[in-house]
Formats: sequence, C-alpha cells, structure tokens
Amino acid sequence: MINYHFHDDRSSDGVGPLHEHCEAAIAAGIREICVTNHAEVLGPDGSWYADYHEMRDRFLSIGDSVGEARLLYPDLVVRLGIELEYRPEWTRAFDRLTAEVPFDFVLGSVHIVDGFNISGGPEKDRFFEGRTQDEAYARYFRELAALVEWGGFDVVSHFDLIARYGHRHYGAYEPSRYRGEIQPVLEAMAARGVGIEINTSGMSGPGVPYPAHDVLVWAREAGVPALTLGTDSHRPATFADGLVEGIALAEDSGWRELTSFEGRRATATMSMERAARWAADRAKRGRN
Repeated sequence: MINYHFHDDRSSDGVGPLHEHCEAAIAAGIREICVTNHAEVLGPDGSWYADYHEMRDRFLSIGDSVGEARLLYPDLVVRLGIELEYRPEWTRAFDRLTAEVPFDFVLGSVHIVDGFNISGGPEKDRFFEGRTQDEAYARYFRELAALVEWGGFDVVSHFDLIARYGHRHYGAYEPSRYRGEIQPVLEAMAARGVGIEINTSGMSGPGVPYPAHDVLVWAREAGVPALTLGTDSHRPATFADGLVEGIALAEDSGWRELTSFEGRRATATMSMERAARWAADRAKRGRN
C-alpha cells in the first residue's frame, strides 16, 4: 500500500516529526510513503508566503530527514515530495525550487480562489457569499485550469476541493453539472502528462474522497496517465484514514493500478487487486 500525500511538522499545519509518520505507516501495513509538505509557510499575521531561500533550506533539510528515515526503516520506501499551492506570483520561485531540490514527487493544488481560502479557516465561507452555485464552482475550476496550464508539478491534488464546504452552501455536489468546465482540465492534464490523485481527506468533509467517482472515470477516459493515493493527513494518528474507501473508489471508477514516483518519474505501479487485498485485511480488522 502507498500514501503519497501527508504533512509532518515541517509543514505549517502539520504535527509530529517524520519518524512518527513512518511508524504509523508501518503499523498500518503501508509499504511506500511520500512526505508532501506545503511549500509556503504560514506567517505570524495569518497569511501564507513563499520565499525561495526559506523553501530551499527547509526542503533540503527535509530531504536529510528522508535519508535518515530510509536508514531507520529499511522495509519502508520513503520519498521526498512537496505540495505547491498555485498562485501566479509564486510559480517562478517554485520552478526554481523544484529544479534545485531533488524531489521524487510534486503535487499541485488550489486552495485560494479570489483571495479566499476555500479549504478552511475563517475565509472558507466568505468565498461562497453572494455567489450562485454555478458561479462558485465554475470559478474554482477555472483556477484549476490555470494551475494545469502552468504545469510545474506531477499530479493534481484533491481535484474538486471546492466541494469541501461548497456542499454546505448548495447541497450535494454533482460533477455532471460542471463537466463543461472539468473535461477541458482533464484533457489538458492528459496532454501534459499530469496525473490525478485520490485524496481521502474528503471523508471528513463531504463524506467521500476527492475527486468524485465521475471525475475519475472521465480522467481515465481522457488518458490521464497516473493515479496516486494519499490521505492528506497532518498528524500520525490519522495517517491511514480513508484509504479503504479510496481504494474502493479507484476500483469502482475503473482504474487498474496506482502509481508511485522516484526522481519525478513514474517508476512503479501497484495493481488494484493488491491494493484491494490490503483494504480487505484492514477492513476486517475494523479500520478505515
């Protein structure tokens, strides 16, 4: 089993050193992990900033921790990753960073739309105020299209994150309503060789992983080349949460394998049959 999205205490919103997350992975029977801390840092004024020198020094240090973890846990594959938040003014620094730090894997994501954090914090509801459902969702998917157009990453994270709080304002999210906005993004991903992630943190939001089943089907049909799986956990106690549901979603949407990365290249795959055996064993023991 793999977990290709989690944050340790080197991320502003993470808890616990890397070795504690490694131990949580081993306890859950996970064989390969990739730590994907946020590139940007939360400042004392509550805003996020991305300074190239700070990021370079921090991720080189995280890389050292990954090397130490590989020695401490020889049966666990530990990769160095990063999650890049799309803001046009940050992309030049991100491109420089990923060229100079030897990452194995890079996630691209959208949390900020029109200056509002749609994924949490005090701004999460302000984005939706005064907007119709179609206006809010279409605006998010346009920002996602801009992320893909930039393309400085390997996999799109939590593709339809807008549903985390959008469903509280408008009711259940129906991706078919936005296929006109979603389909071109998926086709652009396929053309650029960018993969998609199943992110199980949605289990604590709308109650299902991201993205929705239909989006995963469309992604596969569009030729999106890779599917990764991650819990987006921020503490060791939740390291494996939702993986059982994530694997079931991958199976139901017709994907046959999960992809892992090394040196920014897709290097290995895990069959869905193997993943399903892990999920069945975990479910049998009463864990999600």
